[in-house]
Amino acid sequence: MASERTTAGPDGHPSGRPDSFFGWLAVGLNFVGTLLIVIMMVAVNSDILGRDLFNHPIAGVTEFIGLAIVAVVFLQMANTARQGRHINNDLIMSAVARKNPALARQFYALFEVLAAVLFGLIVWFVWPIFVENYNGGYFKGTTGYVEIPLWPFMGIVVVGAAAAMIQHVLLAWRILNRVEGV
Repeated sequence: MASERTTAGPDGHPSGRPDSFFGWLAVGLNFVGTLLIVIMMVAVNSDILGRDLFNHPIAGVTEFIGLAIVAVVFLQMANTARQGRHINNDLIMSAVARKNPALARQFYALFEVLAAVLFGLIVWFVWPIFVENYNGGYFKGTTGYVEIPLWPFMGIVVVGAAAAMIQHVLLAWRILNRVEGV
């Protein structure tokens, strides 16, 4: 199992830039998500300008934005976890960490394992939907007018959830390795 060789805090999240294949993959997915945000911004602004200046909105922008928002979330999930940037409340865990750092690390590892299981469930349940959308040619929009295929977005959810699952397993592994040394 590959791991980052960067230093990590007590919660196992690496600091610094990635130096493993998977770290770079997470950063790459994050970058693609950021590009998708820029594309969404251009699409929305173009739609607004078309609507206000020419009284002609761009067909499919609303449908695209609805699909792209979910794609952005899943594209950026692994890197967000890798950097420890999820919103959390450490009120109780910081008290536990002050009194018993080894126990706190075990709890952090448990949290990472639970997150990995949840992302694994997402992959498990979305994969058949992805295959069905791919084989069935399902789309969002109006037939003959705007047809945005659903399978690429479902594929992004599967890839992003799988990457997040692997990232959480790596974080749990890193945390547990530090616990053994305590």
